[in-house]
Amino acid sequence: MRTSSVFILGLLGLAACGDDGASDPNASQEVITTVTLTLTPMGGGSPIVAEVDDPDGDGGDPPTIDSLGLPAGATYGVTVGFQNRLELPAEEITDEVRDEAIDHQIFFTGSAVTGPASGSSNAAITQAYADTDANGLPIGLSNTFTVASAPGGDLIVTLRHMPPINDHPVKTADAAALVKASGFSSIGGENDAQVTFPVAIAVP
Repeated sequence: MRTSSVFILGLLGLAACGDDGASDPNASQEVITTVTLTLTPMGGGSPIVAEVDDPDGDGGDPPTIDSLGLPAGATYGVTVGFQNRLELPAEEITDEVRDEAIDHQIFFTGSAVTGPASGSSNAAITQAYADTDANGLPIGLSNTFTVASAPGGDLIVTLRHMPPINDHPVKTADAAALVKASGFSSIGGENDAQVTFPVAIAVP
């Protein structure tokens, strides 16, 4: 998936992705308009679905941003989905991310989360990866969230495209640790999508 441009609007950044790694500017491209989190309680119960949606795909109209209200003490299986809703029916970009998993990784950062890519102190959510690519490296389409009794904050979800350069891998086992230590400028590749979900924690 090739990043051609990035739109930044408030809490939302979205990028267009191509079908291949070619640099041909006339190659067909796809747009990510919507990022969806689906949180399924580990102990059973109805899933929580939250999304950030950019209805026109270019940042021209204000995005719709769902907040996450989570109870302290809960554990969720979490999936991340990407769509292009400018197409009818909506195009599942998630399938391309899965197919090209060795070149992609999803990172979870922000004040509300601690985990492989974020070391926020007193964070409400502890994130762990629950899937791997063909090389045994994390993808981030499937995850586990454990919710603590702590203040809320921001959960930033970033889809990073990291194709090899001159046959040398860019996606590496320490990518999340590098982001945690020094931010996205410390790793190769470009963001295909980056969105922020506000998080609030309910304490029983």
